[in-house]
Amino acid sequence: MHLSNKVQGIALIQILLITAVLSVLAMYLTTTAKDQVKVAQWSDDKATALVAVHSAEAELLFELLTNKKVQSESNAEVSGQAINKRWNFFALPFNISKQVTVKIQDQSALINAHFPDAKILKKLIAHVGHTTNETNVIFDNLLDWQDLDNIPRTNGNESLGAMQSIRNGAFPDLHDSKFVKNVSSELHQSLLKNTTLNSKGFFNPMNSPKQLLVAITNIEIAEQIIQRRESNQLSTRQFSQLTGIVDSEKVLLYPSNILAIELEGAVGSSKVYKKIIVELNPYANAFQAPINIFATNG
Repeated sequence: MHLSNKVQGIALIQILLITAVLSVLAMYLTTTAKDQVKVAQWSDDKATALVAVHSAEAELLFELLTNKKVQSESNAEVSGQAINKRWNFFALPFNISKQVTVKIQDQSALINAHFPDAKILKKLIAHVGHTTNETNVIFDNLLDWQDLDNIPRTNGNESLGAMQSIRNGAFPDLHDSKFVKNVSSELHQSLLKNTTLNSKGFFNPMNSPKQLLVAITNIEIAEQIIQRRESNQLSTRQFSQLTGIVDSEKVLLYPSNILAIELEGAVGSSKVYKKIIVELNPYANAFQAPINIFATNG
């Protein structure tokens, strides 16, 4: 009887062990299945976000090619759902659909890094915190870095040292400015945000970033401009009255056709990011494509 009880006890322990092993295996399989479902959902969300971004990009480019970039009386009655009722060209995010957010930055609102306007760029450099003398030195250094000769400007420099030389060529990328002598990390970041490699001819400060607006005007005027333009209440007349800046040979208070467009699609916990810099030609012909892509990322 005692032996029988022992056998029964051993059998019970074996059953418990087997049950425990099976329970652990079941938990493992359940967890694995949940992980696989989660990965599948992520993949599905990512694919959906990609499709949404591509669709939004195509729709936005079409609207940009076929609509005016600013609101006027003739298009004031357009449906509130229309993209051109929501867009702006100073990088304020807006939704193009439930899944996609867009930012558009007019490149004419930034300083041309290759052929900078001396007055505007010097104001930005000084705004970062440099004296007049330091500003002149940095400005000339930026030009000497990009010109093709080895003749330094009055305040410039054509050499970084015995083992280093300057580019003597146009910036291939805005990050190149960090190698220019006397350009601090703070100024480098400002140049990244306020300059462009893709600008043609004129300057449009109505769409400039806040830091550049403050540099060319002052903090009070810049804040008034930002407040009015974000509420879609800033006209060219109001801008000129506030700043004293009017249309001229170098200034045109209208968005250019060269735009940096950032799109972010979000579906579930998946996100897709894309940035393109494009030139739009609404009156394209056999010799000029309607869309020229200068750069793409994402």
